[in-house]
Amino acid sequence: MKKCLLFSTLVAAVAMIASTSYSSQCSTTPQAKDCKSCCDVAKATESNPKKFIGKEAAIDVALKHAGKQRDQVRDLKCELDREKGVMVYEVEFEAGLFDYEYDIEASTGKILKSKKEFD
Repeated sequence: MKKCLLFSTLVAAVAMIASTSYSSQCSTTPQAKDCKSCCDVAKATESNPKKFIGKEAAIDVALKHAGKQRDQVRDLKCELDREKGVMVYEVEFEAGLFDYEYDIEASTGKILKSKKEFD
């Protein structure tokens, strides 16, 4: 009987932990410090979504700087991340024979880093 009760309690605890959202788990676990800023990104977007220019605007900034139109690029990716304490959109794409990488400041749209490499 004691084993059944212990097992039921354990199952309930595991179910409760599994149902907790990622961002709240991330902020309360000791491993959160090891998390590559995913927690910071989640909290920043949840608490201040209007402070950022948005993914589409970041993509537009990068494409304009590269002198490309959306239909000229392939493998377009854009992610919100934290770099050296600053929230940035990391924009990557390929066009012609080149790979492009940009870090766009999320709050201002300023290009912090740009890179063009021969593929």
